[in-house]
Amino acid sequence: MRRALAEVRYHPTRYVATLVAIAISIGFMVGVSVFIRSQSSALGQQESLVTSRADVVVDTGSGEADPDEVTSAVKGVKGVAAAEPAYQTTQALQNGDEAVQANVYGLPGPQFRWAGLSKGSWPTSSSQIALSTDAASRLGADVGDQVTIGDRKLSVTGLSDDPGSLFAQTAYMARDAVSADSPASTWLVKIDSGADPSAVSTAIRNALKGMDGMPKAGTTSGTLQVAPAAQYQREAVTSLTGDFDVFKYMLLAFAGIALMVGMIIIFTTFLILLAQRRRQIGLLRAVGASGGQVRGQFFVESLIIGAVGSLLGIGLGVLIALVGCAYTGALTFGLVMPWREVAIEFGIGVLATVLAAFVPSLRATRVAPLEALRPAATVERRRTSIVLVVISCVLLVIGALLAWQSLRAGSWNIAWAMGCAAVLGIAVLISTPVYVPWVIKGLGLLLRPFGPTARLSTSNAVRNPVRTALTTGVLMLAVGIIVTLQVGSSTTQATVMKLIDDNYPVDVTVSTQPQSFDPQTGKETQATSAELPSGVAGEVAKLPNLKASTTLDGALVTSGANKEKVLALAGSDIDQVSPSVASRVKPGTVLVSGDTAKEGSKLVLTGDRGPLTLTVDHTGALDSSQIMLISVSDLNKLSSSTVPAAVWGTMSDRTDMAQTMVPIATIMQSHPDLAVGGGAFIAGVLEQVLRVLLIVMTALFGVAVIIALIGVANTLGLSVLERGRESALLRAMGMQRGSLRLMLFFEAIQMAMAAVLVGVLCGAFFAWLGIRSIFKMAGTSTAVRFSVDWPTTIGLVLICFVAAALASVLPGRRAALATPTEALAEE
Repeated sequence: MRRALAEVRYHPTRYVATLVAIAISIGFMVGVSVFIRSQSSALGQQESLVTSRADVVVDTGSGEADPDEVTSAVKGVKGVAAAEPAYQTTQALQNGDEAVQANVYGLPGPQFRWAGLSKGSWPTSSSQIALSTDAASRLGADVGDQVTIGDRKLSVTGLSDDPGSLFAQTAYMARDAVSADSPASTWLVKIDSGADPSAVSTAIRNALKGMDGMPKAGTTSGTLQVAPAAQYQREAVTSLTGDFDVFKYMLLAFAGIALMVGMIIIFTTFLILLAQRRRQIGLLRAVGASGGQVRGQFFVESLIIGAVGSLLGIGLGVLIALVGCAYTGALTFGLVMPWREVAIEFGIGVLATVLAAFVPSLRATRVAPLEALRPAATVERRRTSIVLVVISCVLLVIGALLAWQSLRAGSWNIAWAMGCAAVLGIAVLISTPVYVPWVIKGLGLLLRPFGPTARLSTSNAVRNPVRTALTTGVLMLAVGIIVTLQVGSSTTQATVMKLIDDNYPVDVTVSTQPQSFDPQTGKETQATSAELPSGVAGEVAKLPNLKASTTLDGALVTSGANKEKVLALAGSDIDQVSPSVASRVKPGTVLVSGDTAKEGSKLVLTGDRGPLTLTVDHTGALDSSQIMLISVSDLNKLSSSTVPAAVWGTMSDRTDMAQTMVPIATIMQSHPDLAVGGGAFIAGVLEQVLRVLLIVMTALFGVAVIIALIGVANTLGLSVLERGRESALLRAMGMQRGSLRLMLFFEAIQMAMAAVLVGVLCGAFFAWLGIRSIFKMAGTSTAVRFSVDWPTTIGLVLICFVAAALASVLPGRRAALATPTEALAEE
């Protein structure tokens, strides 16, 4: 123990690489745990703000009950001091070019009000609104300004001190203004001083049972919940925590891979440390220390390094969580430390370090004392194990069979693909000593024009195949995983976008309807004209983010034997917004939604000019069985008077729909009988989700690349140590220090080139196989569109080369600074 502590205390710089590898790996684990727990707690607390001033919460599960009757019944319960319904809706707020989504609350009474005013006053009429400070900042609004919801202009009367959030903003309106758009399903209750919340909850539940509009057993109208506010809030937080655990486990899986990469780096680092202390180990053995005692010292050293590195990782993880929570706004509610998870992750860091250091310490203590006292000889080429070749070939065959099975199986495709990736991944990694030297030799041909230094670097890089393959394999693993994620995400996005284009080939559609529902009477209303209201076509054409639009003519006709009224559309410029739909519009064909009629069947449409028999074809451009698309010539055969009946548009950027939604909502409020559809909303959300996932995954595995590049530096350091006499001889023969450093630079570049080449090829294959299996299992007929995010992939390659070059600086400096006479005089 004393010797181990002394080694760590007197030679701390020896352990820097190991500490960095442990700290980064454990830091990500701790960061994920703390961030996810803090974020879920913050969202739970934010959701609970509405009930934070109540003693009891009543949740009817629906808005079917009469709010006045419920309020009267609750107030009539013994022990209730006050009660009122809570109203909430989600609206798009706009101020000029700025728009946000906000949770708009009906202003609660003073006894239930959870937020205070930082400026101004609360709204008192339906034309007023109060914004949170964060919402006002994002909108660029202040007290006295006006913001809009649809076509309503609202005066900002005050700013509240609600905490900011990345996901939603907060606003308040008069209760009557919100209740018109949002039926009440939650009631806030204050109880008398000294009353028992549980007893009052039971009494309220009994008073509400059987009331009209209350949930009934065996129906889908929800469940009546009456509980003390503290219990209600805990359940809300617990529910959100369970939802966030899915993301936590996914992110921890990524961190686990980073830890695996880190263990390999720890392994190579301890190889270097023990090679540097070769003579010290020999001296200890010569003076009587047993192999077990020396291994015990190394065990204690690894224990100390693991503990220190894990503690540093905990600090790093907390810092990562702090930054993440500050960005999302969760820090306002405080950082939550899941101490049990953090303790487990600390133990994982220590255990991983001890296990990774075990094999190097075992190898070092098996060397005879007199042999250990001699200088380290240059390692000669080792024969590749026949057993390793056989095992690798067997695994490759098994992996190929699993890949073949995943491509043909009707079920369990994903399981077969995952098995293939695991088996082939192991085969590729364990066989690196077999093929990496040959890959480096081949890549070395590219460096031959740079002179003898480059050629010598190729020979040195493959002199110790196991050591070089180990480091190349680590970098290969990191690159392969990142490429798998990037190609998988890009391929998924391209394929799903094609799938969405097939099902929603038009981004935005606004049209009249043959029939519409009248909320006032609760009955269907028959349209008397197919014509769009005046000015609607112009309003749609001016929508923000709209790249192109076209107006379609139409007429009301009847369909089939039952003479159902439908809207027949036709346009000559459909190709401006959807070439795929335009190519399918032909004379004699009618395009309908998928559930309207069987594809290939005959459908008779009848207009004022008589009947017309058409062949049915399906399209995703229509989402109603009451709207059909035909050619212009066929529309003229059906109707003598056609009118503008629909506007179709295509968006410039489907991920930026916030600005477009506000004017569309205004159009719908003015003309509620219009139908709005299109695939832009679905496609935009999906693209944003895929983009965020790609950024998160790339950032996570970027950590693995950093750790792997530490391994490149370690390998070069060990190479310098083993080749000390050789380097000195080269210096004595006239090689300059700059040439020696250049040689190590070329070695690092060749290892990075080999890792990138194999990693990119394997990653692209695994991504294609996995995505194809997922879509095949989903039963979609859309062909997988293989896609590579070239800018990101090229950027990754350049980063690897630059980082590998930087990793060669310190080993090159060490090799160059040693004088030839000192290095040659050691023997």
